Amino acid sequence: MRDRRVFATFLMLASVLLAGRPLAQSLQPVTAEQRTELARWWEQQPLLSMPFDNNGSKVLIVEFTDLQCPHCRQKYIELKPTLDKYAGRGKEVTLLLKHWPIGTACNGSVTVNMHPAACDAAAAVVMARRNGTADSLIDWFFTHQEEMTPATVRQAALEVGKVTDFDAQLSRAIQEVKTDAALGSALGVNSTPSFFVNGRRLPGGGLAVQYFDAILDLELKSSK
Repeated sequence: MRDRRVFATFLMLASVLLAGRPLAQSLQPVTAEQRTELARWWEQQPLLSMPFDNNGSKVLIVEFTDLQCPHCRQKYIELKPTLDKYAGRGKEVTLLLKHWPIGTACNGSVTVNMHPAACDAAAAVVMARRNGTADSLIDWFFTHQEEMTPATVRQAALEVGKVTDFDAQLSRAIQEVKTDAALGSALGVNSTPSFFVNGRRLPGGGLAVQYFDAILDLELKSSK
């Protein structure tokens, strides 16, 4: 009976994820019963060995993303208020962004160049980390996704990311993106966005915001 209920919970979560409802309609509070079933389901998810340092954070979220992926943009917008909520609370929750562009120039696991500006965009973010402007550049890419081309990526890298030597750094940065993509593939990533929370993988594309937040709360409570 328990396995059946856990499976039913998974189906409920998946239906919320895949229904394509507007965000305002999908943000129904998680009931006590749903939270209990969610905790049981979450506990049964495989715990993977993740090669990342949490730097003292109680909850480490690892996201593999494609900056030109519409689903990644949607999830970025949906999750931002939740992640901002934890931003001023010490080292409770940390988001580690890794790249898995659906582009053949930087991801050996894909065979179609679905997002032709994604590799350059990921490389630009790698370069911008040195300037402390990576977050601003990520935000620009997601909020101007329809405008992304190799040319606009370079322009944004210069104007938003303050990257003045894009071409000189490109080879090194692309290699780092390739490393991210290969690591993601080794962990089973085959689509974006893909999320791992403290070593457990969320269903493809992540969960609806209220369930994602509930998972973070479960992990924070278990760490005490």
